[in-house]
Amino acid sequence: MKNKLLCLFLAIVMLISCLAVAGCSSKTDDETVDGSTTDESALTTATLTLWIPTDKSTTEDAILAVQEAMNKILKVKYETAIELHAIPSDKYEAAIDARLTEIEEKIAFEEAEAERRKQEAKALAAQGITTAAEETTSEAETTNAAEETYVNDLGMTVIRYPEVEEDQMDIFLVRGYENYLSYIEREALSELDSQLNGTCKILKQYIYPDFLTYAKIDGTTYAIPNNHAVGEYKYLLVNKRLVDELYWDSDVLTTLPACENFILDVKQFTDVTPFLSEVDANGMYYWSEDGEWSLIASQLTNDMAYNGYAQLKNVLTIKNFVDVYGMMKVLKENDCIAKDPSKVDEFGVGILSGDAHLPEQYEEDYYVYIYEKPAFDTDDVYGDMFAVSTYTKSLSRSMQILTMLNTDKQLRTILQYGVEGVHWRVSDSNPNTIDVISKDYKMNILETGNVYMTYPAAGVPMSEWEYAKKQNLDSRVSPLLGFRRSDYVREETKEDLAALKELSAEYRQMLDAMSAEYFRENVNTIKKDVNGLDLIKKLTNVENDNVPASYYLAYYDAKPK
Repeated sequence: MKNKLLCLFLAIVMLISCLAVAGCSSKTDDETVDGSTTDESALTTATLTLWIPTDKSTTEDAILAVQEAMNKILKVKYETAIELHAIPSDKYEAAIDARLTEIEEKIAFEEAEAERRKQEAKALAAQGITTAAEETTSEAETTNAAEETYVNDLGMTVIRYPEVEEDQMDIFLVRGYENYLSYIEREALSELDSQLNGTCKILKQYIYPDFLTYAKIDGTTYAIPNNHAVGEYKYLLVNKRLVDELYWDSDVLTTLPACENFILDVKQFTDVTPFLSEVDANGMYYWSEDGEWSLIASQLTNDMAYNGYAQLKNVLTIKNFVDVYGMMKVLKENDCIAKDPSKVDEFGVGILSGDAHLPEQYEEDYYVYIYEKPAFDTDDVYGDMFAVSTYTKSLSRSMQILTMLNTDKQLRTILQYGVEGVHWRVSDSNPNTIDVISKDYKMNILETGNVYMTYPAAGVPMSEWEYAKKQNLDSRVSPLLGFRRSDYVREETKEDLAALKELSAEYRQMLDAMSAEYFRENVNTIKKDVNGLDLIKKLTNVENDNVPASYYLAYYDAKPK
């Protein structure tokens, strides 16, 4: 009985070990470069390529050292090696395009040759001539050849990893929405949903949920966005000392329009700069051909639902725009706005941009309120994403590596900062931070994986990321997320949009020329005039197929809720 139990125990241990090695591999057959399938268990060792941008100061020796350090981990964990292609940032997209083109042309040539031989064989067969079948090497034989061992310089027998194949490309960074769509249209990206819904579902615990939601194009995920803080805050700061000295109630001064008379008092009774710099109303999105100020706008307010619909409107019907625009006129007429904000040490009221850390920097001297919450926009989702090429040697093994870059601190830190002891080291003064000790390896932290899995920067502890996570929780969805201007700037709409641009410029010039008093007295009349314009009616009518409003509404209705 003891022997039977021991055998059962060993069998269970072996099963668990196999599952651990399988890691993030797919439960289905793995697709090879030529489109055939191979039993993943037969692919004992593999060499994959990883393409990333880097700083022009990064050296080849540093790249090879990082490749070796990563492979020490990956070979033990997955029996997978990587070939690291770190390309200077300004040449990166060209290098990706060149590699994809090279593979596409090779495959096209081989397909053409295969078709030619097929037709040639048919012609010969019609003449009664038979041809000998070509000898082929099975995938299993190719795999077994890769499993050969050799004796290294230390006299140790080690596994020989296969060379990268001529038409192989595995993991690469996609930068930007247009590139993402272009690669998808080019059929250069593997579909990842089976992996994300299978043994790689742990990624959903490490990546901001909406990154994965909006990474889907037509319901399919083709890349994994690199997790990071989204957008930035704008804060309203009100001087505590001056509030007391001028006998104001701090509970009243919680919005910018409410601060107008307080700012005028600061100007009249103190030597402090009254207002830091001219600002726009919070959450404004202008609709035009070039994205500049327009008579048609949307506003994303702080109290709006996380992904609420920000309707297109005549800009003069948006109360906050009217209030803030009129207020800026008053402050300029009374010389309340700093000529050079960078030289101002103290101010009465100001709007500052920053992350969730900013209030701590100013709260001793200023009341700090959120003026504008971070907006989760197109660049946040699609700015930096890791994809797996359709020409990969192994989708599941590529996903194993991507999973580690999103969940494993050791591998993530190597790719970002280099080799410990060579390019960086744990700081002697603070063991929770690192010091960079070499200039030979330099990466953009947004382009190498989940930022929360490594140090924010030299001398900065990982606890700093708690502020970034809070920022993400406070964010809202931008009305323009994933929405391309080319969707509504088209041949059919060019004439109307050009007319809108001209009309907006005409009205803006007229508005800017008004005094604050005249603007406030006549804004309702002007608003009604704009509402009555045929062009404004047409461009805000969601039932008109050739205008921004219809595209915007259709897109917004399609957003994940």
